[in-house]
Amino acid sequence: MMINSQPSINILGFGHCCIDYLNILDPYPEKGKKGIVKESLIVGGGPVPTALATLAKFGLSTQFIGKIGTDPEGDVIIEGLTEYNVDVSKVIRDKSVSTPRANIWIEPTDGTRTIVLDTTGHEGMKPTELNDRLLENCEFVLCDGRPVDTTLKGLKLAKENCAITVLDIGCVRDKLDEILLLIDYAVVSQDLVDSLCPGFTPNQLSDLLMKMGAKNAVVTCGSDGTVWKSGDEEGHVPAYPAHRTVDTTGAGDIFHGGFIFGLHHGWNIEQSIKLGSAAASISCGKLSGLKSIPTLKEAMSLLDD
Repeated sequence: MMINSQPSINILGFGHCCIDYLNILDPYPEKGKKGIVKESLIVGGGPVPTALATLAKFGLSTQFIGKIGTDPEGDVIIEGLTEYNVDVSKVIRDKSVSTPRANIWIEPTDGTRTIVLDTTGHEGMKPTELNDRLLENCEFVLCDGRPVDTTLKGLKLAKENCAITVLDIGCVRDKLDEILLLIDYAVVSQDLVDSLCPGFTPNQLSDLLMKMGAKNAVVTCGSDGTVWKSGDEEGHVPAYPAHRTVDTTGAGDIFHGGFIFGLHHGWNIEQSIKLGSAAASISCGKLSGLKSIPTLKEAMSLLDD
């Protein structure tokens, strides 16, 4: 697969961002019992910001739009994204709100995690706070459906400006039917089955997403790989086994970054999934999503094996 030498583009993302408090627990306690923190980290997180950081590390220009507080947690988020050269100049810092907090407990044996999101005192970005002009020169727009009315406004503006739209969700969002009508690539976790269509297989979920309006559907299934559907074509891409699994936090977000990178360079959907899968697999070897993003060279090396 070749990578075009054309200049970097503006990939805009908007949605939820938070501060992650990550803790590897050993032992991981049963309900009502106590555990011990083996390793911990405080770092910025969120699906869209982590995907944008991946794209920026791979060499593309990215911009994140969202709302956070003026508190120290918000400072950590801004500093972290700035380190990856993600443009945060349009992030709203509102002193009247608190930056969302995600408490994450990680199982030491396989890196699986339990996440509890605390949005106390937080108010998402309002549609009136989304500057229409920001979406005029984007090739891709990535969103996670939060807040819903701002998402809908942004997606409508994106389509008016011929941008390619990508959705990242793992559970049902309000007005999902309206959102999907504006989506070119619905790239979702199989966890969406639990809240949208209990009992469905990943293939059935991809069919449903397209019937609801998405032009293409991709369903990530962890170690079971990824299924996809585009028009009358469909397929399955096996996962790249992680050599060492420390933490799966952010792996799906890094997948999105790799996937969009492939699309930008004209790769087909299956090739783009392979890059996303490779990047996600490598990321599981370190704690957190943001701090575990591999280099493009590292991800591409798995594709060459």
